[in-house]
Order: sequence, then C-alpha cells, then structure tokens
Amino acid sequence: MRALPAGPTVIDMMANAAFLIGLSLWLAEQDPRWTYQLPFERAEHNFYRAAQHGLAAPLTWPYSKGGPRTVPATELVTELLPSARAGLLHADVAPPETDRLLDVIASRVATGQTGAAWQRTALAAAERRLDRPSALATMLHSYLNLAATGQPVHTWPAPP
Repeated sequence: MRALPAGPTVIDMMANAAFLIGLSLWLAEQDPRWTYQLPFERAEHNFYRAAQHGLAAPLTWPYSKGGPRTVPATELVTELLPSARAGLLHADVAPPETDRLLDVIASRVATGQTGAAWQRTALAAAERRLDRPSALATMLHSYLNLAATGQPVHTWPAPP
C-alpha cells in the first residue's frame, strides 16, 4: 500500500496552525471586553459560513471600535495577519519562520486557491470529459501527485 505524501498539506497545515496560534496568543493579551461583542451563536454561524463558502464567506468580527461588523473572510484574514505575526513573535518564534508560514496564508488569500477550491476546480474540469467516478479518481491522483511536490496548495497549477 502506498503511503500518502506529506507535501503541501504539511506546509499548509503548519501555516494554518501558525495563524491560529499566533492570533490566539495575540488575542489573549487584548482587553477581553471587546470579545463579549461576539456571542457564541455568531461565532458558530461564522464557523459554518467559512466551512460552506471558504474565503468567500462573510464573517462577523468584534472590532474594538464600532462593535461587530461583517466582512469577507479574505479581508478579515488579511487584517488579522499582522496580529498573528505579533503573537508568534511575542512567543519567540523566529521571524523568518513566522514570515514563511504566514506568507502561505497571505498567498492563499491573494490567489483564492485553497485545497477545497483546487479540488472543486479539478473535479469540475475532469467531469467535463469523464464520468463522476473516473473524475474523482483523476482529481485524487492529481492531488496526490501535487502534494508529493511539497509545494503549498496556492502554488498548484489550475487543472486543465
């Protein structure tokens, strides 16, 4: 049995973790009163919108001035990247490593290409010429080959 490649899923997951950890560390140092502006129900709503729509999701965020507002996920992530960086640097993560990982997030936002977006595009392209089971197999084969390159998913070529 062939082992799954470690490739970009590793760098992409490391980038996701760095963003989450850095942002969490930064948030822990902020005045907690502003976080009460986002009730759990709204956070849960954000979670499901992000799962359904990815970077196109409208997300509500509790801004310290002016209260909560809804912005596109791309805008929110871009706004929060410097805060995540500050959190990582405050935790003594080396600046080159911090920049390398958060640059993956920034590039993913800039290109709009996430793993899910690539898979949907690849499947749609394959289904133009193949039946669904064959298209799914083709997409998975392409995914595994690209994952084996070790390149982040935002750098993967668009399927033909």
